[in-house]
Amino acid sequence: MPFGNWTPHEELSGDPGVIRLSASLLDRGDRQCRDFAALKARPKVWPRRGRPRRYAPWETFPLGLVMDALNLTEFGGVPADDAIEKALGRARSAVHPGVALWVRHAFGAYLRAADWIAEDLEAEGVAVRPEPLPRVVQAESAAELRVLTAWGRWYASADGAVREFRRLRVGRPGERDAPSNDALAFVAAAGLRADGDVYRDLPVEVVPDEVAAERVRLVEVVLTGDVPPRVLVDAPPAEVGRVYRERTKAIVTDIAFGTGARPGSDCVDCKALPTCGAVPEVPGLLGLEGRGTHRRTWSVTTGRQYLVCPAQAHLRELHIPAAQRSDGTAARRGRAVHRWLEVAHGRAGAPACSAADLPESGPGDAAAFMTPEEYAEARPYLLAHVEVCPLREPCTDVLPEPSVAAHDTEADVVVIAHPDLIRTVGGTVVYREQKTTQGAPPAGDTGTLFTLVPQLALAVLLMKHGVLGGDGGGIVELETMTPAGAEVLRFDVWDPAVRQAARAQITSMTARWHADEAFRPLPGPWCGGCPVADWCPDRAPNEPGAPIVVDGVRIDPLTGEVLGAAVTGRAAAVAEGVTEPSEEPPPF
Repeated sequence: MPFGNWTPHEELSGDPGVIRLSASLLDRGDRQCRDFAALKARPKVWPRRGRPRRYAPWETFPLGLVMDALNLTEFGGVPADDAIEKALGRARSAVHPGVALWVRHAFGAYLRAADWIAEDLEAEGVAVRPEPLPRVVQAESAAELRVLTAWGRWYASADGAVREFRRLRVGRPGERDAPSNDALAFVAAAGLRADGDVYRDLPVEVVPDEVAAERVRLVEVVLTGDVPPRVLVDAPPAEVGRVYRERTKAIVTDIAFGTGARPGSDCVDCKALPTCGAVPEVPGLLGLEGRGTHRRTWSVTTGRQYLVCPAQAHLRELHIPAAQRSDGTAARRGRAVHRWLEVAHGRAGAPACSAADLPESGPGDAAAFMTPEEYAEARPYLLAHVEVCPLREPCTDVLPEPSVAAHDTEADVVVIAHPDLIRTVGGTVVYREQKTTQGAPPAGDTGTLFTLVPQLALAVLLMKHGVLGGDGGGIVELETMTPAGAEVLRFDVWDPAVRQAARAQITSMTARWHADEAFRPLPGPWCGGCPVADWCPDRAPNEPGAPIVVDGVRIDPLTGEVLGAAVTGRAAAVAEGVTEPSEEPPPF
């Protein structure tokens, strides 16, 4: 039944009037699923059908171990060195060696940041001490219960006049004006101490304050050890409340009552997955045996990372922070080209790209989303694209850069894809993958091309099962742009040989990953370009700046360019990941 202006899915049951929203959820973007957020905010709404949830046999939330160690130190009186080892030792699931290395580093980074904060406050004649009870804002009426929470570290001065909340960031600072910062500060200003369990009890039993706060501080702590803590808010509670009401309260309501499905990384944890019309069920999509350890997400990026090194794939899946490296030429150019094409192919009326869209003098309208340097680097490739632009022929249902997901219910894996372009030509669905290279375009038979560009193989399987629309057939295209020109290769999804090659490629990329529980490192020359090598105790030594040699293929470690004509699947995976950042920022 409808509740307010939000209607639960028909296959969901429970009480939609109980809303518990974490402040960090406010930073979600337009590309993320609104249905997921609204359901996540409703802890008493659950699917009517579905199997019991299975959990990973390994630790999936490393930041929780850091919090556990801090609790032992701040509230249990355990020395720091003992606290971190005790937290790791009593983890409920196995902790990967790379994860353990990062957890130790992050714990130490927080303690250093805490010392810096204490020194700054001491200069003002202020001292704060840890508070064991988190704060929560809740409002209850006959119709609903609303709860706003904040996850992090709590502190206060001995007289209660100063309250401080510390927001933990895994690898990089967040946006200073993020809506979540307003909400976190508001919880600190208006919230009461929770004597009950914030994530289990509804409503939460709270303890009133004997003294009203006069000053509220929100401090961001980046757990890298080399970034000073940053004070985001330092204001009287009344000012914090005013900012929240004027700038952020409407966003809270919009998220809690938002509607609209958008497939992506949210799907794997979504309560609506079994009945979501945006995520079709495709038993056997990956061709795997068994249901694996638990429900997981897989994309071609995951497969390529695992092919290079299982440990790398595992650490990146857990959002262990990647090293901050400058973008390589190939990665930077590829992103610039894709940004330009997404905007161009999304124009009203779907006009074809033309040379007039690419002025020699500068980016023109594209200046809104790319720098002059990026434009200059991308322009030769975009000019080559003009001659093979897919919109030159009549087409309908043009979708640039859509997000696609399908649930392989036999393997219990949510498969995610990000096609560069989908369109319909004469009733036939056509998928196009677009690549740039300074060298020769990929060549070889169908199996070889699917090994070099696995997105093509996945596209064939998705189209075979009707995930992208159509009747189980269609065309998959590979457009390769070089400064000298562009070429387009086409694969008929109805062709049995194409389907067989696609099945072989995707199953080979997922079978070992699906069964793996250890994610052992695979040290090699590629360690020099691994973004999470800092957290790997088994990484191989490398000579900085020296070419990475994989299967006899030389790769420039700075640009990601393959130095030569021949390339293998593993070499292509290494080149792709040398300087390419993670697909999306960590959710904390």
